[in-house]
Amino acid sequence: MHLPDLWDRVLLAVQTAVGAQDVDIWLKRATPIDARPEPGRTVDGGESSVTLVLEVPNRYYADWIRENYQAELERALLREDGRAYRVELVAAEDAVTSEVPRTDGALVAEEPSRAVGVMTAKHFGNFVVGECNKFAHAAARAVSDHPAEQYNPLFIYGATGLGKTHLMHAIANQILGRAPEARIVYVTAEDFMNEMIDCLRFKRMDDFRAKYRKRATVLLVDDIQTLSGKDRTQEEFFHTFDALQSSGRQIVLSSDVVPKDIDKLEPRLRTRFEGGLLADMQPPDRETLQAILIQKAEQLGLSLPIDLATEIANGASGSVRELEGKLSRLQAMARLNDEPLSLGAARRRLPDLFTTPMTQPDLAPSTIIAAVARFFGLRSADLTGTRRTRKLTVPRHIAMYLSRKYTRHSLEDLGREFGRDHTTVLHGFQKTAKDLAEDPNLEHQVRLIGQSLGLKMP
Repeated sequence: MHLPDLWDRVLLAVQTAVGAQDVDIWLKRATPIDARPEPGRTVDGGESSVTLVLEVPNRYYADWIRENYQAELERALLREDGRAYRVELVAAEDAVTSEVPRTDGALVAEEPSRAVGVMTAKHFGNFVVGECNKFAHAAARAVSDHPAEQYNPLFIYGATGLGKTHLMHAIANQILGRAPEARIVYVTAEDFMNEMIDCLRFKRMDDFRAKYRKRATVLLVDDIQTLSGKDRTQEEFFHTFDALQSSGRQIVLSSDVVPKDIDKLEPRLRTRFEGGLLADMQPPDRETLQAILIQKAEQLGLSLPIDLATEIANGASGSVRELEGKLSRLQAMARLNDEPLSLGAARRRLPDLFTTPMTQPDLAPSTIIAAVARFFGLRSADLTGTRRTRKLTVPRHIAMYLSRKYTRHSLEDLGREFGRDHTTVLHGFQKTAKDLAEDPNLEHQVRLIGQSLGLKMP
């Protein structure tokens, strides 16, 4: 049997046993590179067994697959090929390869203006896909393969630190790899606004409009929600958007929230944003966090032991940026102390690196809603109803924040609990989290409610 075909059948077979997400994250990164009979090894005195050699990205993948999936893989191989197999895992970092020059990203055009603001280190090859971001990743790949043909604009939304910017740079690099002549502009909404203000001040608006409306073939704008309330910038962006879209050029936008939840956004912009594809990104689960962690460690040249990676992932909040910060500290520790990374050394030298989740009472969202309503002299029905007044909005957002932070319910479940969609719950959570850092009175109210529920709050 042809080796790649056999491997595809094995992946399909083990999916029912270990789950599609585990296959996507761990096993699809393995590549069969050799299958050799072992004359000295027989099964029940009969036919020789076969050694299947799988190459995986690094030793962490090899150890994880060996410990968690090897037995299931060998059973699936026996079923699919009728012969006994022994799986051998080889890390790419240990393999002997010819010294071929490599680049850490897609090709970048020689003319700088063709790839303004694009980072080559962020591409699809080092973006870890899980259930939390699978849809957004697929949409980004579709846009990079066929710009302006299907999803225009592509609107990617989700909380800070989940990889929205990575996907945007990956789109740019993929397009440049296929079409080096493409003129791609990546900019944050704030930089777009500041550049426009400078051009207005120095009477260079023709240059500004030429850059964004005429020369750009793909425009990627990050953090579009920061245009909230910026009327002059919104007007300029509206005309830029229309000029690009009407001439068949791709637009990709990212935001913390969906368009309808961006405060003080012009209706004509909102309808255009919603006229494309909305793709959400959720916080990663522990398995995906581990995969992201080892991917980032590999890029930094760190050899991360399994137990250390597991401990870090277990204590992480779900933000990729948080993982990057912890890895930077580990890298500095390894360099300054000239010692290999280990869980013991990290615990000894960086004890605050591991945030152990505090034991919390097992609360239902309805219990939290009732406690918040009671604190503000309201009824639970007021917080789950349709009325939108200042008197109700703040308590409702507090209830969303506490339900998201201190229960294991998904955003979709919480949306049903509050009679809203999951993006509204996410917005309420993020707004309260932001306001807590700026409003001591709100922080005091939330703490009192938390104490009434028996929550252990930081």
